[in-house]
Parts: sequence; C-alpha cells; structure tokens
Amino acid sequence: MRRGRMSILSGLLASLLLTSLVAPVVYADSHTGSESDRVYQIVQGEQVLSVEPVSGDETVEEFYDYRHPYVGSRDDPSWGRSFSSVGTTDYQRDDTSILLLYEGPQGVSLVAVHDRYHEEQSQGTPGGSLSWTVDGLPESGEWAVIDDEYGWLTENESKDDIFRLDAAHRAGAPGNDGAAPVGTDALLSWVWTTGRSDGVAYRGLENDASIVINPAFNNESYHRYGDERRPDVPPDRPEANAGYNGIVDDWDVVVPSSGDDDDVEHIELDSLDEPVAVRSTSTTPAPRSVSLDTDRIDPGDTATLSATIENPGSVEWTYEAQLRVYDTDLQTETVTVPAGEERTVEFTQQFGEAGRYEIGVGTEQATLTVGDPDESTDDSPFDDPDETGDTEGTDGTDDRTPGFGPVAALIALLVVAVGAKSRTGS
Repeated sequence: MRRGRMSILSGLLASLLLTSLVAPVVYADSHTGSESDRVYQIVQGEQVLSVEPVSGDETVEEFYDYRHPYVGSRDDPSWGRSFSSVGTTDYQRDDTSILLLYEGPQGVSLVAVHDRYHEEQSQGTPGGSLSWTVDGLPESGEWAVIDDEYGWLTENESKDDIFRLDAAHRAGAPGNDGAAPVGTDALLSWVWTTGRSDGVAYRGLENDASIVINPAFNNESYHRYGDERRPDVPPDRPEANAGYNGIVDDWDVVVPSSGDDDDVEHIELDSLDEPVAVRSTSTTPAPRSVSLDTDRIDPGDTATLSATIENPGSVEWTYEAQLRVYDTDLQTETVTVPAGEERTVEFTQQFGEAGRYEIGVGTEQATLTVGDPDESTDDSPFDDPDETGDTEGTDGTDDRTPGFGPVAALIALLVVAVGAKSRTGS
C-alpha cells in the first residue's frame, strides 16, 4: 500500500515540476534596472538606436589614423599629406558624416568622420563644412584625435578648422582657438576640400555619460569659406568655394553588422538639424510598478494599464516599455527618464475573449479578468489590433493554462514531501 501511495506522489511531483517549466510566468524585457554590462544608445527626437561599439586591439588614435606632414619626421607613422582619417576609410561615404563608438584597449570613444578620403583626390566629391556645439562631456574624458590640429603645431592662425574648448574640457587637446565658448563645453567647426575628410575622436564613454551634439551642416555651419559670419577674421579664401563648399547630405550612425563580425551597417539619422544624444550607462531604467484602472471588464471592453518607470542610474535614458500578455508584445511606448527620477506610461488595450490574463510591463504585472473565465474559447483574446496596437512575434493568441511557476512548484514539492514522510512514518 505504501509503495502504491509513493508512486502516486511521485507522479504528482513530476507533473508539478513539468508544469513549472513550461508555464509562462515571467514577462521580462531586456532592461534590468540593475548594474550590468554597459550599454549605449544614440537618440535623435523619436529615433532611438541601441548601439554596440566597433571594437579592436588598437588605440582609437591608431584606428582613426589621422595623417598630416607636421609630425616632425617622415618616419613617423602619422606622417602624410592627406589631412584626413586614413584608418576609417572602410566606414566613410561621400557627402556623409558618420558617428560611431570605438572600443579599444584604452576605453570607449565617440568617433566622427565627415565625408570620404580619396587617395586620388580628384575622384572625390567637393568638400564641405559643418560645426557642432557639444555639451555633457564627461570630466574624465579626453580628446584623442582632433582633425585638423596642425594649426596649433605650426602656429598657423589661418588654419581651416576652429576648435574652441571650455577650460574644464581641454584634456588631450594640443591647443585652443580663442576664448572659451559661451554656454557650451565645446565649439567644433570643420571645413575640408575635395576628396578629403575631417573629424574627431573623444575618449571617455567607458564611464557614464550623456553627450549632446547640436549640429550645423553646410550653409548653417559656424564657418564656410567666402562668408562673413566668422566673427574673428574677415572672409577668407573665397576662391576656394568650389572645392570647400560642397554639400553633406546624410548623417549616419555606424554599428557592427549582426551577420558578420568584420562588417558594419549604416543607419541614417532622421535630421541634419536636430540634436543628437550619445549615452553610456551600466544602470538602465526598469518598471517599478504597474496598476490597472479596473481589474474586471466585459469582453470587447478596454482596460488601461499604467506603468511607473524608474531610472536609478546617473544618466538620462530613453526606455522602450512593452505591454505584454504571456509572451506576446502588444504595444510599445517610448519614455525618456531623467537620472534618479521616474515617469509613468499608459497602455489601453481591448480584450475580446473571456479569460483571466496576466498583463504587465517588464517583470511587473497585474491580473485582469475578462467576463466569465469559464466561458473562454479558442478565439483570439485581443480584438482589433489596428485599434489597440500592433502585436509582435505571435498572432496574439495563447490558449495555455497559466502554470504554478518555479516558486509555487517548490512549495508544492515541500508539501508533498512532508505529507509523504508523515504517511510513511504512520
């Protein structure tokens, strides 16, 4: 009799453990809200890009490989007459400015290269001009490459590019042009000629940072040859307009390709005018709590779920909150959460099928009862996806029975085990 009872108990235990393994219990997304691997994002308006650095064994100076003839000796690896980045030619494009993150042995750097270098100069497109004002530079950061810096090395006051740096953000720079910029960390202004490139590399994004770039392309640049807008000198080299005053058409973010470790892809930013934020953090926002406006509705009605998103980190971050039922993502809302603060997002979803649903954001969830759960059918529980948000990954149906979950299964295991021991000893 005891052996038969133990066989029944063993079967029950196996069923409980199997249910805990297959049941959909945790509805998590990729944002943990805890200290983890460092992550990066580039944001312009509503365009949010999660990016990975291009990585290599060489320093960012070697990766960029800026060449000019004022390094003192032709034997110097940096000697050359290109006045351009030779190391990033595989990423460059004509009439395009690129942004990328580079991770080398000395940390993570923000790298920008404008236009494309051509060894045969006449094969290139006309040069151009653009400028940035930059805010949010980390105190521990430094200028690894300033292209072009030769004016400081030769004391040539008529050099093409202008770099005005705040006194607190001059680390790594061999010089500074004029007075510190007013109300910003740095003013960077570039002009370059046909078949050449310009750019910069700033190291320090292995730490928390939120760098904001305010761009001015082409005719809006701080300086463009032949104009009268540069306040410190009269118009210079107007005869150079044709070679220096081309047009930059695109602003791209370059990221490693998902299909090939040695390849990259270009993602075009939406605007040449809007600011861009480049962020680095190891602590991302996460949902702190969720609540429903009602815990019971009739089939065909809607329920509204509110989610409080908390940012415990030191960097403002743009978080993509996903409304999820079982393993189905129903809607996505994007919210920017300042460092140390929280924000609330709301989702309104219609349910057409009776049942009991665990609905939530991230690991936070609430229970919604629709009609009489005993009257549930195999129809899709989510009515009219065109009105309630796109569904991703599945067709929105899930006729699995919610399981006990690992914790409940362990509790059941202990209860059955104690019961078995009690009966065995009696």
